[in-house]
Amino acid sequence: MKLDEIVLWYRSKQDLLTNTGISLTDVRERTEHLSAAGADFNGPDSMGRINGWVSGEFDFEVVRVSDGRDLFWRHVTISACNELEAVYDEFLLAMLGNSGADGT
Repeated sequence: MKLDEIVLWYRSKQDLLTNTGISLTDVRERTEHLSAAGADFNGPDSMGRINGWVSGEFDFEVVRVSDGRDLFWRHVTISACNELEAVYDEFLLAMLGNSGADGT
């Protein structure tokens, strides 16, 4: 995978979040060692982060702001960003605080 593909996938989610109560707050790139990009999200009572490496490995995590409880964590290895959609949907459910999306 290429770093710009990961960043583009993150940024493609921004407009789709309109009126959901979730916002994409930051996208960061790192090129030293193994190139990677991370994206931070804020929800009604949650914070989420997705980290993706050019190796195709991605970590999804969501915590509840009010008490710091882990709501969701998932590690996946993919070969193309479109393979992330199902996990991203689970990530969004956890960001909204929906039960059953603990990912553990």
